[in-house]
Amino acid sequence: MGIRLVLVRHAKSDYPPGVIDHDRPLNARGRRDAPMIGHWLAENVPLESAEQAVVLVSSAVRTQQTWAAMQSVLPLPWADVRATTESAIYEAPSQRLRRVLDEADGIGEGSTLVMVGHNPGTHDLIVELGAASALHSQAAERLPTSAVAVLVTDLPWRDAVAGRGTFEVTSFGIPRG
Repeated sequence: MGIRLVLVRHAKSDYPPGVIDHDRPLNARGRRDAPMIGHWLAENVPLESAEQAVVLVSSAVRTQQTWAAMQSVLPLPWADVRATTESAIYEAPSQRLRRVLDEADGIGEGSTLVMVGHNPGTHDLIVELGAASALHSQAAERLPTSAVAVLVTDLPWRDAVAGRGTFEVTSFGIPRG
């Protein structure tokens, strides 16, 4: 099975006047789309136990709301996975995201790590980590809000996140509600 890395770009956010970027919430479309990401995850990323998954979510309001809406529709064992808020994901370039991944605990054979973050860092990470393939090209072409890419590697975790083209993109979707 290897190790799975699931990269999620947050659902569509709002731009309320006077609200700083970090605190922007989801807009109406984002609130509709975020649960659809959860349904997509349940269909495309099976999980045998909550202990096999690590979820890292940016500290931004829109990513926190995206994960909460996703998890609200996820079946067990996904529903029991506890997310960790990781402030380093917010506005992070791909190099910082790699450091966050490298420092993640408990990642080994059969593990799944989900990161809910932002562009351009998430897009750049897919471009860098993914090996050339049709799905990689599709994910690298454009990563709109609510996009999800599943990457898999058989390499040791730290070697995989340090390299280029070390993951195979096995699924890509843009679930919308």
